[in-house]
Formats: sequence, structure tokens, C-alpha cells
Amino acid sequence: MIGMSSQAPHGVDGTSSSAARRARADACRRVVLLLMLALLPLRVAWADSSPQAPAPSTSSSLAGNPEGAPVVVWNRTVVTLYAPYHGMSAEERAHAAGERIENALDTLKADHLSISWIEAGGESGAAVRADNLVLFGVLPGDVGTDDRAAIEQAAERGAAVLREIIREREQARQPRLLLVGVLYSALATVILIVLCWALIRLDRFVQRKLIAVTQARLRLDVAGFDLRPMMWTLVRRGVSLVRLALTLFFGYLWLSFVLKRFPYSHPWGSRLGDYLMQIGLQLMTGLVNQLPNLLTLIVIFLVTRGVTRLIAAWFQAVEEGAVQVGWLEAPTARVTSRLVSTLVWLFALIVAYPYIPGAGTDAFKGVSVFLGLMLSLGSAGIVNQVMSGLVVLYSRAVRVGDFVRVGDHEGMVVEMGALSMKLVTRKREEITVPNSVLSSTSMRNFTRQSRDTGLLITTSVTIGYDTPWRQVVAMLEQAASRTDGLQAEPRPFVLQTALSDFYIEYQLNVAIQRPASYVMILSELNRHIVDIFNEFGVQIMSPHFEEQPKEKVWVPHEQWYAAPASRDRRPTAPPGATASSMSDGRPPV
Repeated sequence: MIGMSSQAPHGVDGTSSSAARRARADACRRVVLLLMLALLPLRVAWADSSPQAPAPSTSSSLAGNPEGAPVVVWNRTVVTLYAPYHGMSAEERAHAAGERIENALDTLKADHLSISWIEAGGESGAAVRADNLVLFGVLPGDVGTDDRAAIEQAAERGAAVLREIIREREQARQPRLLLVGVLYSALATVILIVLCWALIRLDRFVQRKLIAVTQARLRLDVAGFDLRPMMWTLVRRGVSLVRLALTLFFGYLWLSFVLKRFPYSHPWGSRLGDYLMQIGLQLMTGLVNQLPNLLTLIVIFLVTRGVTRLIAAWFQAVEEGAVQVGWLEAPTARVTSRLVSTLVWLFALIVAYPYIPGAGTDAFKGVSVFLGLMLSLGSAGIVNQVMSGLVVLYSRAVRVGDFVRVGDHEGMVVEMGALSMKLVTRKREEITVPNSVLSSTSMRNFTRQSRDTGLLITTSVTIGYDTPWRQVVAMLEQAASRTDGLQAEPRPFVLQTALSDFYIEYQLNVAIQRPASYVMILSELNRHIVDIFNEFGVQIMSPHFEEQPKEKVWVPHEQWYAAPASRDRRPTAPPGATASSMSDGRPPV
């Protein structure tokens, strides 16, 4: 009982203390659970924001070698490997697999290839076998997934390519197939040669026809320059470039066709054909995408052409006199029409620039900048000539058909261009005078004032003081009356321009209607003056005398026709300078 009594209080106390400990433990667990529940959202947020370690999958392998290592057999890619295997990189795996297949290729049979699943050393994958020889394997890292079906499908695709290679090698050993390929290649070569020959003949024919049409119907005169030779060169070069492009195209098709005829080079031919198809599709796609811009360009072109035609018709009416405008003369209407049409076309080009295909490319911008720089640096002289020509034209200083003298050149104006003016002299020389020279050099126009009152021409003689001046005046007037081509009004008159030491200088003034013939008329007038003075025995003091001669220096009438002259000989003009040729006011040509 002692033991019991002594133990009873202890057992009770022990029971109560253990219950208390359990209660405290339960309370602690509840608190910890509540804290975990409270911290759970923070933990989830931390896990989402923190970087996760990459899973040991094939994605890391693909990222490490994104390009992959192809297993190439007989010019074909069997499979592409990405993942390393037991210390071997993907490149090493591909090289080893390619060597194994090449070494066994002559003995392989398409029906002997099989696929098996291998698990060894913690690695698993699909192996392509030929009987007991493993040719290559496909690991999960090579396909980017651990799915067995996907891995086996990749291995099956590689095996299918390998079977096709084996069959093609078997076909390549057959002489009949090789002979067929050679025959087809020879036929394609003959067709290519015929096409190239036909293109050369067609090139020559088209060039001859285009040049003939250009010579017969096309007229391209810009600023006095004939642009037809340049157009012939451009046409020839353009046709030759088209022929070259077609020749290269046919050669490309021939190469692709020939390569496809033989098993080993078949992939090259296929790639060439695919590349050509891609280029064609890209061109067609680009053309379809550019259709709105092309339609806009066509509309701009049609509108601009219509406006320029209306402008040309209005200025033509001004030139013909059907429309009278105070600020514009008929002779300047044609040039003004060209200037306005050029400005309209330039404005249309500026508007159409954004719609030109390729206008936004860097190459097009570079070419535009280059051309602009060339025009800026090289067109200063041309712009100067054009502006000088406009100054001459709109100042009304000269017109086509006027007889003018510019510097040392004298002739009829036959053409006025944007850059130069052309004269034809009485010697039948064609002189080109730049417009810059016209604007900076004084020009004598013999025609402008002579249309109404005629052109005054003068000739001078020097007669001694021993001859009455009234006699000299009468003889000069009589010589003028014998000369053809002089106007009756104003009448010829004589001026005494100088009283020199030994003689008096008399100037005869006569009016002519045709300035271009003044040299011939003046020559005839001088002949009559010499005859008149000889008739009346009056000495002309040219050349000068240091002392007065004892006898007069003159030619008696009986000596006028000394040999080889004849009595019926009259002063005549040079061949081609007859009065009929001068009647229209133009120099002989």
C-alpha cells in the first residue's frame, strides 16, 4: 500500500503534466499551421518572381547548340543532332554517325533498317539499326522533348531518308538509268544551245527594227541637240541586257534540270528549283502589293499628260495667232510651252516619287542623293546656258531668220535652242554660238530695223581737193543709181566725213531691203564707183601719195576691158549667191 500510496500521487501528477504537454504541443502546431497559411501567398509570389533553375531537359541542349550538327550522307541530311552524349558533343556524334553510315553504305539494305528503344547509363533514346549495327541515335535533347513517341518519329524520319539514299544508290549503279540521265542532259543542252542561238538572232533582228523605226519616225531634239544616237545606244544596250537575262534564266533552268537527272546531285537541283520558285513568288507578291502604287502612278501620268497637251494646244494657238495675249509673243510661244510642260512634269515627278516601287529603300535613296549631287555639281554650266538663252529669247533681241553679227561671226539665224544659237554665214559655214556668249557680247541685228525702212550700208572714197565736191557727190549718186538691189526710199545720199591733209573723205549711204545680201550689193556698188570715176577722169586718192603726181592716176575708158576682161562682162555674184537665192532674205546654203 505504501508503494501504491506512494505512487498514486506521482501517477496522477504525471498524468496531468503529460496532458498539459500535449495541449501545449497542439497549440504550437496550430500556431505554426496558421503562420504557414498566412505566409503561403508570399511564398507563391516569391516563387513566381524568383528565377527557376532550368529543368534537365533537351531545351537546354538546344539552347547550347541552336544550329545543330547535321548527319550528311551522300549529299543529303539524314538527321540533325543537338544534344551531347557521354562527353561527346553534337558535332562529334554527327561526324561519327556519318562515318559509320558511309562505311556501311555499300552493304546496307533498305529493308534491314529498324528502330529500337535503348536505355543505358541513365540515358534513353531511339536507335536506328541495320541488323546489329547501330547507325545513329536520337536523344531527347535532339528533338526538344522527353516524349518517346516524338523521339521515335524523329528517328523514323531519319531512317526514311537513309532508305531513300540506299535506293538511289542502287539506282545509280544501274547503267540504264545513268544512260537515261545522260541522254536527257544532252537533250537539254541541245535545247539550251538552240535557245541561245535564237536569242542572239532575235536580238539582232529587234535592234535593226528598233533602229529603223527610230530613224524613220522618232524625232528627239532637245535644246538643239539630236538625241537619237543616244536613244539607239540605249535601245541596243537594253535589248542586249534582256537577251543576257533570258540566257541566264534558261541556263539556270538547264542546270537545275541536269542536276535532278542524277541521284547524287538531285538535292542540288531541287534546291535550285525551290530557290527559283521562291524568287518568283516573291516577285509576284511584291507586284501584287505594289498594284495600288502602280495605279496611282498611272493616274498621275495620265493627268499630267492631259495637262501638258492642253498647255501645248493653247501655246500653239498663240503661236499661230488664233489667241492674242499681251504678255506673250508668237515667236516665244513654243519655247514657253516647253518650259511650262517641263515644270509640270517635274512637279508630277515630285508627287509620284513616294509611289515609285522601292522609293523608300536605302539603295534608292542613295542613288537619288548621288544623282542630285551630280546634277548640282555638273549642271551649273548648263543652267547658265539655259538662263542666258531665256534672257536672249524674252528680251526679243533676235529671232530665227534675222541677219546678225556676233563678235567676228556674221550670218543668218537658223536655230535658237536652250543652250546655243546657230548661224549660217555667206560662206555656208554653220556657227554655233553659246547662249552665255550671246548674253555677254554685243550683237548687231541687221534685220530688226530694216523691215520697214531698209538697212543702210556705206562705202567711202577719198578724193583730192582739186576735184569739186559737187562733182564727186553727183558721181557717187550716179553709181548708186546703176546698182541693183537698192531701195528708192530713202534715196542715196553722200556725207563728207573728213577733211584730211591730202584728200576729202566722202561716204555714200544707200538703203537695201535684204540685209543678208549686203556684201554682194556693196561689192557691185564699189565697182560702179570705180567705173564712174574712171569715166570722168577723177583720181581716187587711195593709196595715199607722199606728193602730188604730175598726171592723174585713173583708167581711161578704152582700157576698161583689157585682156582677159570682155565688154559683155558684168559684175556678178559668186555661184549660189544670185538675186533669186537672196530674195527670201536667207544666205546661200
